[in-house]
Amino acid sequence: MTAGSHGLYRATPIRRSRRTGLELEIVDEAIAAAAREEPPITLRGVYYRVVSAGAVEKTEAGYALVGRELLKLRRAGRVPYSSITDGTRWVIRQRTWSRLDAMLDAASSSYRRMLWLDQDVDVHVFTEKDAIVGVIEPVTRELDVPLGVLRGYASESFCWSVAEELRHTTWPVYFYQLGDHDPSGVDAWRAFQERVATFAPRADIRFERLAVTPAQIEEWDLPTRPTKVTDSRSGNFGGGGSVEVDAVRPAVLRQVVKDAIVQHIDEDALRITQRIEQSERELLTGITIDYSRQIEHINAVRPSG
Repeated sequence: MTAGSHGLYRATPIRRSRRTGLELEIVDEAIAAAAREEPPITLRGVYYRVVSAGAVEKTEAGYALVGRELLKLRRAGRVPYSSITDGTRWVIRQRTWSRLDAMLDAASSSYRRMLWLDQDVDVHVFTEKDAIVGVIEPVTRELDVPLGVLRGYASESFCWSVAEELRHTTWPVYFYQLGDHDPSGVDAWRAFQERVATFAPRADIRFERLAVTPAQIEEWDLPTRPTKVTDSRSGNFGGGGSVEVDAVRPAVLRQVVKDAIVQHIDEDALRITQRIEQSERELLTGITIDYSRQIEHINAVRPSG
């Protein structure tokens, strides 16, 4: 498939004049629709949706325009801030409590038993890019699956630490990955597989790339860009255009990840886990209620002043 076979990547004349108010409103409507239909979504994901809608050109100028307009729409309240995810930045903070009963109440309401504890398999999901974390994390969180970020070529130290966790594993482990379809993205995943397998030679590890694949580019008519000829790995890439994982619709990415995970879940074992979880949550709730009553009693008999 060539870079311009679907018409989304093509040479576009530079706009010499400012867009009219009507043209900007068309862009804004496309942006709002993308954020409304598939949250959470990255800025780049919004850009690809707007390109697909024909509202902007697939150029750096088009990307910059979408960024500016999206910011205006969020500040104006037309696009909720919660609809856009940025997985490239984060804050680390220790969770603490003002009172013991508050901690107990939170623990009882949020307690989850390890879903995979009684499953005869282990599943991990990796993404090449930080930005995709916010898109697929709702799925991995719901299904209690670790989500890792590789950021291109994973370091030797990271590969060793991943393999070290599998040293005593006796069941199959599935590593799924999402990344750009370009020479470096594809080769980085190959290198990760080789290093982890070398560090954990006895582990039964199955590697699979969930996205982006050549078949998906064709099936989903994904917008391509010319492969960088300056990339030293482009000679073995096999031709065709490159595709960013952000070009895949967020809802599709989430479904791909979910389908890959749930196929490994034993439903009978899951039902047992859920029953135990419910029983343990009720136990925690009882402890919380008992503790709260004790505090109320202490406060009631404590001398005032």
